[in-house]
Amino acid sequence: MLAFCDFDGTIATEDVTDLVLGRFALPAWRDIEARWEAGTINSAECMREQVRLIRAERDEIDQFLEQVDIDPGFRDFKRFCDRSGIEVVIVSDGVDHFIRRVLALHEISGIRIVANRLIVTESGFDLAFPHARADCRFASGVCKCAVLKGAAPHVFIGDGRSDFCAARSAGMVFAKGKLAAYCRREAIPHAVYADFFDVLDMTLSLAGSPQSSFHLLPLSQQL
Repeated sequence: MLAFCDFDGTIATEDVTDLVLGRFALPAWRDIEARWEAGTINSAECMREQVRLIRAERDEIDQFLEQVDIDPGFRDFKRFCDRSGIEVVIVSDGVDHFIRRVLALHEISGIRIVANRLIVTESGFDLAFPHARADCRFASGVCKCAVLKGAAPHVFIGDGRSDFCAARSAGMVFAKGKLAAYCRREAIPHAVYADFFDVLDMTLSLAGSPQSSFHLLPLSQQL
């Protein structure tokens, strides 16, 4: 059993990449963001152009990331998964180094991370996209559909646009924000949550129900 989790806005309470860009990138990163929102560039193009505008040493970024908060219920959810033999996997269209740093600062370990790869160059930073796919419907740096395709029975927990395709393949979807709106619009069964305490409570409720099993987690209607 797997629990796939988005990171920015899901485990981290804010979009960590946007925080880093807002602090260290040249102002043009916002123009690039506007082009992505308008659909003139895809997600991977947007991320790469923005990361190349960062003007900082990695140590400066690492220190800045000390201020990033995580969802207050995530530790309890992770402990439950560890006890239950459920692997937690972060699948994010964000930056791997930022994710690892934030988790380390909160003393959270043992999580596989699927994300865009930060590269240190002579002139600054760049991104690599080892999990991109040419046929990705949303042209993301990380094609979450491809990552989840063929995976063992799993749940998915997310909040944003990069999570849309992943929601279609999961045995159960926990959604908030843009993802919840998308699931409602597309009639994708899902459970709305505010934080990981909600996710844990609903999971425990389903696991204790004679009509449901956490190892299957079908959800015929929104909770």
